[in-house]
Amino acid sequence: MRHHLSSTAWTALALATIGSVTPLASARAQTEPQGQAQAQAQLQEEEPQPTDDIVVTARKRNERLQDAPLSVSAFSAADLRQGNARDFKDVLRKVPGVSFSGAELGQSRYSIRGVSTTSPSPTVGIYLDDISLLGVTNAFSGAADPVFFDFSRVEILKGPQGTLYGGSAMGGAIKYVSHAPELGKTTVDTAAGISSTAHGGVSYQGEAVLNLPLSDKLALRTGVLYRSNAGYIDNIANGAAVDVRTSTTAPPAALTPLTRPSLSTLTDKDQNSDHVLAVKAALLWQPDASLDITPSLFRQAYRQKNTGTFWTNLPDLQSSFRLAQPTDDDLGVYSLNMVKRLGGVDLTSLTAYVDRSVKFDRDYSFYIATLVPALYGVTSPNASNSTTKTFSQELRAASSNPSARLRWTAGLYYSHQRDELDQTVNSIGVGALLGTGTDTVYHGNTVSKLTQYAAFADLTFEIVPGLDATAALRYFHLKQTIDTRGNGVLNGGDTHGAAETSQSGVNPKFELAYRASRDALLYASAAKGFRPGGGNPFAVAPGQCQADLANLGLSSVPISYRSDSLWTYEVGSKNQFLDRRLTLNAAAFRTDWKNIQQNVFLPGCGFSFSGNVGGARIKGAELSSQFVVDGLTLGVAASYTDARISRSATGVSAKVGQPVLDTPKWIANANIAYHFPLGGDVTATARADYQYRSSSLRMFEDSFVVTTPTGPVSASNFTQRQQSYDVVNLGVLIDTGSWQVDLFVNNLLDKAPLLDHNVVSGIEGAITLRPRTIGLGVRRQF
Repeated sequence: MRHHLSSTAWTALALATIGSVTPLASARAQTEPQGQAQAQAQLQEEEPQPTDDIVVTARKRNERLQDAPLSVSAFSAADLRQGNARDFKDVLRKVPGVSFSGAELGQSRYSIRGVSTTSPSPTVGIYLDDISLLGVTNAFSGAADPVFFDFSRVEILKGPQGTLYGGSAMGGAIKYVSHAPELGKTTVDTAAGISSTAHGGVSYQGEAVLNLPLSDKLALRTGVLYRSNAGYIDNIANGAAVDVRTSTTAPPAALTPLTRPSLSTLTDKDQNSDHVLAVKAALLWQPDASLDITPSLFRQAYRQKNTGTFWTNLPDLQSSFRLAQPTDDDLGVYSLNMVKRLGGVDLTSLTAYVDRSVKFDRDYSFYIATLVPALYGVTSPNASNSTTKTFSQELRAASSNPSARLRWTAGLYYSHQRDELDQTVNSIGVGALLGTGTDTVYHGNTVSKLTQYAAFADLTFEIVPGLDATAALRYFHLKQTIDTRGNGVLNGGDTHGAAETSQSGVNPKFELAYRASRDALLYASAAKGFRPGGGNPFAVAPGQCQADLANLGLSSVPISYRSDSLWTYEVGSKNQFLDRRLTLNAAAFRTDWKNIQQNVFLPGCGFSFSGNVGGARIKGAELSSQFVVDGLTLGVAASYTDARISRSATGVSAKVGQPVLDTPKWIANANIAYHFPLGGDVTATARADYQYRSSSLRMFEDSFVVTTPTGPVSASNFTQRQQSYDVVNLGVLIDTGSWQVDLFVNNLLDKAPLLDHNVVSGIEGAITLRPRTIGLGVRRQF
């Protein structure tokens, strides 16, 4: 049986950094005579390169990572390929200052530097080739998670990015950058892999990408990826269902959770297996040297057989649900990007359409029983379908000379988004039991529409050689409508709610950057972040949730929730020494956040609403260092974030002094890689990395209600905090020049922290990391 990790003290990394893992350069076949001397020369060429070789587009223009006067972490294509990294969460733990909740694909909520939320509107922007993938998140869908497939890099931008990226990037942004088609070059990249997961089964994957010139002015890049991930959670029939929200004893006696058979007849080993199919195609047409026209598409279909939730009272990662709980998540991104170069100015037009649908089936039998105990023996399936459709258009002009004294970017932006959530809960047989004539105990449909207009500009002026001043501004106007309808016994009958909001404003940013030398950069910045408010039409009859509302000091659900905003102040330094073999970066920041939007759950009636919890003050620092010498690469990274509620408000459970949710105080990692020859053209790179995350607050409520024979009482909320945990990964990459073979062990120590730990259904459930996984990947380019 696996053991859950307790709090870990690792103070040595308090002085470490946020640097990303150094890309490991691929070996290439040599034409010279072979021998040890030639192999040594090849080894020197292929040593991991310093981070200054990474080019990023964080400010929507190309620049070295070390030249960008803001905190950015970047992972190259080589980084993303190593160790069977599947999606962003597989590299997220290497990035101090970035946290998340929800471990399953498409169910995550990301936060950066303590700007964390549980409300429907995210605080971190997510972009695929500068196209926003954001929608209104809910209990049945989180952030869109593209699988790692033919990406040239992933960039993580920390701090408010609203001037260039819009209101939902108030905490930062995650950018996925695809490989573009190449003219005059035919390549075929292929890869395959297989791995075995402890307590689970065998996973496998394959992918192929073709770059094909169709003429001297036209090139196609297309590919396909298929991945099957083995499950590791077993569902057993008629297991023990321990309801911690119901006690068979009453105070002063110790509370004794009610234990009953689950009444499940479902047996399914490794039930949380999943598979994903992704396809991409991009066509580059270059009528002349000054014009690029690139239509492209990306499609991803994700299917998970069952949820990864297990019951903590059962041994060996088991559950005993009564029903299958599949998830289908389909994402489509279609775009037309046109770039016209006019001497010193580049014009860009980016037209995009994003289509996402999530079908989410869950077993609500135990959850319904917490609301109506008499229905424990009734099976209750939940079906939730959400769709997001977004059209966007951006027009942008930018100076093209990176050495000019005045460098600028300006543009216009428009988007229209429609989100719909339809949810139905049936309790089989309840219609006959209650005489209602229907088994539907709840049905809800919510449609929200958001239209945005924006104009933005970013100007950088060199005051004196080496000293740059930047001023940026984004003006926005948005309009949002929400229409919600509900019916069913648990809804209190038919209800309808509607709300409309509109808002205009500006997001400014100011920055000073001083380059003391070629390899020393100092910067200071102040930036505003913003997130729009919205309507809160609670489509439930007024009497359904009165007890929960009274506990919060409310008589009804607030009609709307306000926008929230923040200011972040940052100072930082980026430095390289020893011919750029040693990189040392540091940043310190403070954020003042007001009117924080958070989700407020009403446990007695099972509904929730969005509210403003008051304000928060966030203080933190990040350090990073990396050293490369004689084939050896050493890197350490750490962040400290102290994010606390500074003001509370009526109607929410947050208290002054409590930490902001899902924000570890310490995040750190250390990595080591050694590159050496094996003989001839063959080289190897051995690597190891260690990742640590301290504990964090998962919910503001420090107690929950337990039903006892003498009435309800409060019990300590033992799921309130996410405990600290650490992860160790190992790997060896063997490169023959034309072939690459990657041997890896992920989660070497088989750690199983309780993630998303909760008792919402009465049953104590959680998800966890993928157990120890040993695998082999092979890559070949033709």
